[in-house]
Amino acid sequence: MNSKSNTSKGDGATISIDIPAQDADIFKSQAVHDVLSFLSRYHSDEFSITELTNAVDYSQPTITKGVDILAANNLVVDRRDGNRRLVQINSGRLSRPDDPILQVPQAEFHTPVRTAIDELIEQLDDVVGIILYGSVSRGDADRRSDIDLWVLVEDDRMANQRTANRVRQALEDREFDTGRYAYDIDVESLSAVPNYTDDLRDVLDDGLVVYDSEKFDTVRKMVFHGDFDA
Repeated sequence: MNSKSNTSKGDGATISIDIPAQDADIFKSQAVHDVLSFLSRYHSDEFSITELTNAVDYSQPTITKGVDILAANNLVVDRRDGNRRLVQINSGRLSRPDDPILQVPQAEFHTPVRTAIDELIEQLDDVVGIILYGSVSRGDADRRSDIDLWVLVEDDRMANQRTANRVRQALEDREFDTGRYAYDIDVESLSAVPNYTDDLRDVLDDGLVVYDSEKFDTVRKMVFHGDFDA
């Protein structure tokens, strides 16, 4: 049986599928694509069907059917935990670049995104994590699109936001090889996360984690699974 990778995204994440597919419905459903994309971004996590329903924003029957199709094609692994069905990407089929910037679908945004991340890490105090979200992370941006970044810091949100505003202005004044770009950079502190879990879940659902840390991994698990103290 032949195996084929979806290499149309260049240097980004790819997953291998057997040809012919065990369940050809995999090519017909946007929900299947969205579930697969989400699981590949958070490849180290298991998700219940309810958690996937909340994250990917389809009905539970649609998510269940999508997971069935992915499991039939050996792209996810699943197991039972009591009454829950836990699902995870099949890591043996997944290939991800070590550089998270290469997961940004449109190559023209790689340099302006990378430059912003480098500047924020250098100039802000105690950065815990950075998420790229919105049209650039989804791959449907155009030249009018903002580069949306959400930055989590240890504390002192206001001072770090002021610094981020200066970084944003400098970035917008910069001429890249592909032109100028607009940025939207929001900063939040670690202590405020429990008050903004719904907003953060929205950012994570279609976003790319472009800077990570052990503390940010804990925050992410709290948002998705409700186990902040894990």
